[in-house]
Amino acid sequence: MRGNRKPRVLIVNAYVCPWRSAAPTRLFIPRAMAPYYLAGRFCPERTEVRVHDEVHHGALLNPRLFDWPDLVVLTGLTMSFDRARQLSAYFRNARPDVAVAIGGPIARALPHLCDSVFDYVCQGDIEALDDIVDAALGPGHRADDPAPRFDLAGWSYGLGYVETTRNCNFSCAFCSLTGENRPYQPYSSREISRQLDAQGRMQMLMVLDNNFYGSNRSDFERRTDLLGAHWRRGDFRGWGALVTGDFFKNPDNLARVAANGCKALFSGVESLDPAVLKSFNKRQSLSSDPRTLARLCADHGVLFDYGMMLDFTQQTVAEIDGQIETLLASTDTPLPALLSLTIPILGTPYFDEAARAGRLMPNLRLSDLDGQKLVEWPKEPLERVVPFVADLLRFRGRKSALVRHAVSHVWSRKSSFDLSQSLISLLGPLIRFGGTVRVGNLRQIRQTWREPARTYCAMSDPLSVSYRPMHPLAEKFARDFEPLYVTDGDGKLTAEIRAGTADTGLTIQ
Repeated sequence: MRGNRKPRVLIVNAYVCPWRSAAPTRLFIPRAMAPYYLAGRFCPERTEVRVHDEVHHGALLNPRLFDWPDLVVLTGLTMSFDRARQLSAYFRNARPDVAVAIGGPIARALPHLCDSVFDYVCQGDIEALDDIVDAALGPGHRADDPAPRFDLAGWSYGLGYVETTRNCNFSCAFCSLTGENRPYQPYSSREISRQLDAQGRMQMLMVLDNNFYGSNRSDFERRTDLLGAHWRRGDFRGWGALVTGDFFKNPDNLARVAANGCKALFSGVESLDPAVLKSFNKRQSLSSDPRTLARLCADHGVLFDYGMMLDFTQQTVAEIDGQIETLLASTDTPLPALLSLTIPILGTPYFDEAARAGRLMPNLRLSDLDGQKLVEWPKEPLERVVPFVADLLRFRGRKSALVRHAVSHVWSRKSSFDLSQSLISLLGPLIRFGGTVRVGNLRQIRQTWREPARTYCAMSDPLSVSYRPMHPLAEKFARDFEPLYVTDGDGKLTAEIRAGTADTGLTIQ
């Protein structure tokens, strides 16, 4: 059917917004760059490649795009399996001869289910896509010298992206990387420079590593010095990265990154409760007090950011409320960049333990595992916890305190931060917790208006309207719009999950 034209490839990052919006989330940083790395595996002279990221571009609702590709490559977080299946149905309904491949966390967590749905299932790293390119399009269509296709990403607020390592050297119980059990791997200096050379003009560089610090100090120094060399020659004005708590135990580390142009660091503090951190096997963060780390970073002219997870199976409403109030009252401590409920991700030790302990709620859907609703039985009654979660995640009743804290925190750091850092420090928490207006195209706006209200509890939260086909499809695709259930009515794992996760390390019996 292609005739003499180039094969068309569409790479899609599948996503359903937990906030029930189909509009683009343009202000979310960092952007998902996996689709653009995947695009680099295709020869640009012999294939036509497009990327649609449902986070950055909003829900894919354009029917004209469904019959365009010859090959669709899907990726996304594990909880997006249902959405990936829906998209596959749209493409196959429009073009029965289209080939659909899937990779990333979805394929690694649910290999057998993916085998039954998609034409190609890629459980490996990005290089494993090459075999799929050959199988789906024939020889001669893979890139001879692969490089990320950052040119397809468009403008990104002056931000550029690079990956200097893969995976992580720690084994946090809740992390999908722990479940995948893949080794921590640094890139060579040549490969890092090659990624940087593939960028357009940028103001700031974001390092996408899961752990920039890693397990080898000399290699950390090599990569830091390399970024510093690019910074000194004017390729970017500064850079930021994610590091684990052990990074801060050696004061020389912070001095070194600051001397090489680092302007921001993110670290997964996760919890202010040591007992919770130990239960997560996150001992590297036991000394990660955000106030201390923020002050230490500011002394070196570095902005500090962190994430927090709320675990109502171990903590009470009063305890968590007290922690939030303490943060709001401390103007020299930044508010968390990410505030999420704990997520029992398939294949992780945390999921294993939650299932064995009977903490998973009944009739739990995979798409419920989005971090914005209760999916485990809390320590206290639901009627106390659910309203608190609904208010806290929107900072309802705390808006004035939020604004006061943001302004006061920036003022307290005025001698440490430059203008861009001050703006990020001011606007970041206001955008995250104050609420923003997201604008998309007409189809995305209409779908958003049709979404039912959230309840913040998996047992009562209604399905997204994305589970209703937006136009008539062949009857055989009806099953692709049924949610995948993780538990049954008794809170036990479903047979489909047991079978679908075989050979992934999940040990639930």
